[in-house]
Amino acid sequence: MGWFKSLGISLACFCVANAATVSNPIIWADVPDVSTTRVDDTYYMVSTTMHFAPGVPVMKSTDLANWRTVGYAYQTLTNNDNQNLENGKDAYGKGSWASSIRYHKGFFYVLTPSYTTGKTHLYKTDDVESGNWSEVQLPFYHDPSLFFDDDGSVFVIYGGGEISYVELNSDASGVKQGGRSGKLNGVNAETAAGTSNFIVKQEGSQMFKVNGEYYLFTISWPSGKCRTELVYRSKTLLGEYTGKIFLQNNGVAQGGIFDTPEGNWYAMLFRDSGPVGRIPYLVPMKWENGWPVAENGSAPETLNLPNETAVGYNLVTSDDFTSDALALEWQWNHNPDNKNWSLKANPGNLRITTSRVDSRIVTAKNTLTQRTFGPKCSGRILLDGAHMKDGDIAGLVALQDKKGFVGLTKENGNYKVVMFEGDKDSESQKASAPFASSKIYLRIDFDLPRDKGTASFYYSENGNSWTKIGSDVSLEYSLGMFVGYRFGLFNYATKTAGGYVDFDWFKIGRNVSEEIYLDDEEPIPQTAHNATQTPWAIPGKIEMEDFDDPGKGKDAQSYSESDAENHGDSDYREGTGVDLYKKATGIIVGYNAEGEWLEYTVNVKKAGDYTLFVAVAAAGSTSSFKFSLDSDDITEEIAVPAAKEGEENYDEYNKVKANVTLPEGIHILRFTVMGAWLDIDYITFVSGKDAVDPEPIEKPSAIAKIHMQATGVQKYRVFSLNGNLLGTIFSDGVNLVQSTRNLVGERGVYIVKPSRGGMLQRITISK
Repeated sequence: MGWFKSLGISLACFCVANAATVSNPIIWADVPDVSTTRVDDTYYMVSTTMHFAPGVPVMKSTDLANWRTVGYAYQTLTNNDNQNLENGKDAYGKGSWASSIRYHKGFFYVLTPSYTTGKTHLYKTDDVESGNWSEVQLPFYHDPSLFFDDDGSVFVIYGGGEISYVELNSDASGVKQGGRSGKLNGVNAETAAGTSNFIVKQEGSQMFKVNGEYYLFTISWPSGKCRTELVYRSKTLLGEYTGKIFLQNNGVAQGGIFDTPEGNWYAMLFRDSGPVGRIPYLVPMKWENGWPVAENGSAPETLNLPNETAVGYNLVTSDDFTSDALALEWQWNHNPDNKNWSLKANPGNLRITTSRVDSRIVTAKNTLTQRTFGPKCSGRILLDGAHMKDGDIAGLVALQDKKGFVGLTKENGNYKVVMFEGDKDSESQKASAPFASSKIYLRIDFDLPRDKGTASFYYSENGNSWTKIGSDVSLEYSLGMFVGYRFGLFNYATKTAGGYVDFDWFKIGRNVSEEIYLDDEEPIPQTAHNATQTPWAIPGKIEMEDFDDPGKGKDAQSYSESDAENHGDSDYREGTGVDLYKKATGIIVGYNAEGEWLEYTVNVKKAGDYTLFVAVAAAGSTSSFKFSLDSDDITEEIAVPAAKEGEENYDEYNKVKANVTLPEGIHILRFTVMGAWLDIDYITFVSGKDAVDPEPIEKPSAIAKIHMQATGVQKYRVFSLNGNLLGTIFSDGVNLVQSTRNLVGERGVYIVKPSRGGMLQRITISK
């Protein structure tokens, strides 16, 4: 599924009695150019998201009140300079436009035109939620409708003003050589609308066949009137059409019709509604004398459906960034630069790294967005800018041509919170204040009644007490970006590239106190990987390959692996992607990269002090790890001694230890790799501080010898076995043992590392 995770949706069945009074718009969020189809008792809808990636979201519903994004027709529309924000180019207001979704003989088809590529893209899959999409590129067709006729012929109906048709191959694999094409007869907006004066004459074609007759819906905007939906009717697809007004009420227009399994009919259309965007309305309809007719000639303010609409309309979600993939509610502003964002570099955070210098937020790469929704919504983030460079700006933006954003910036090594406002051509700073910490909470509140809107900006030191910064921004819907306002998480450099920030979370709700999370099922907690799912006892031994079985839902993942491939030679825990190897001692966890982690459910029998022994191996001197309990660190970063011989020797295991204090009860123990690469076999907790290892690793006597050569005096760093730096010494190598003894002053085993590189030494001080 590319960058974004897939999910299974289970929504209420539509066949129950209508039990709720639901308000129109059915979705108070930017979902324009809607195209809808039904497959059995499930409805699917696509919409325009322009320059955002991935694109053409596919939404699913079983009750018509609640729609959920279940996939996208494409991850990448194209890789040209416009879509990649390269060389001063962009795709704002372009990308993909009005799309058409159809289901035919077991396959879903999505047809979308692009003013960025100059092509029409036809995508096909047998599974919109988790399947792969194939693509065929066709010539450019404005506002196209894909139509499969009963005789096996396939057409695209398209155009503005005049409406045209072109025939495709029977498998929709391309334009049919020698196929039929031309203008549809009788599709005359002047006759249907009763005027010759238009703001927009006609576009947005959607073709349907009902009871053997053909019905073409288009949108028109007569001068002095609101946006209007027209409908044309013909006995044959390419015959003579007659037309009339289907709906001329409150500007609700453009879309298509569908029926329910019970035989009820609806139109799904949308309304231009100012800063929030173009929002869908569900319009009940009926048939009179072979014509589709909107009930009462209006888009009703309310209608009866089986269920109420969810808060946030199921199209936005809070995110703690604990998953290995982004939620489907997120879209990037243009194509992402995948080398410079990560969910794995600092697990539980979204990291965005700058890769170049930009003068404006609209040219910055890797701005991650979600829709706003009306009539009011609030979004906030927790941001850590500890690794920003001077001139970097990171934060939260109200994104459209007329925009505002609140962010953290770094100047001369000091932090400031800033608020900017701008338009299509520029942005300027409107307010700033010194800020002592690299961690900051930022927030934007949107007031989005239909046809107008404002945004307000805030910051906080603790997430509880908020300070307003700058003035409210009066919002405007502009055809430049051609989308409703979005929240955007951003980071860009104005002086030097290479800095990065970590977003700990994004929270969204109707107000600052609400957090909307889209969870499809009751969460299932992770469990210990053994026959009885019993937590591992402490004191006791845990084999590292027995990390927890993951659960389902928020915070239920039990491991983090940088790729899905098992590079080892053991099929134990097949399907996890964790790298497991067969060794003489059994199965070990190897190929451990920085940022990867494993979790274990443990039961501490008694609160108190314990000694933790860890069996690890590393070929180099850069490997390290740490342990935490319920997200709190119980060790410092622990260095792994390097193998004495061999550049790729991962067979020489060492024991390192750490004293830890543990609370009684059941907890989640996490092992985190801090420095790659290392192998780990098992861990043992022994009661008491500085306890004796019950299972020491026996070493050949030759390995214990320290071979030294006089190389001149140089600097060495001395570490305890648990990785703590004890100090530095200077030695010519010959007197290294005595120099170490003089520094530490007590018996023990120590790691001595030369500062200029060379073999890492293990030294035993016996007296």
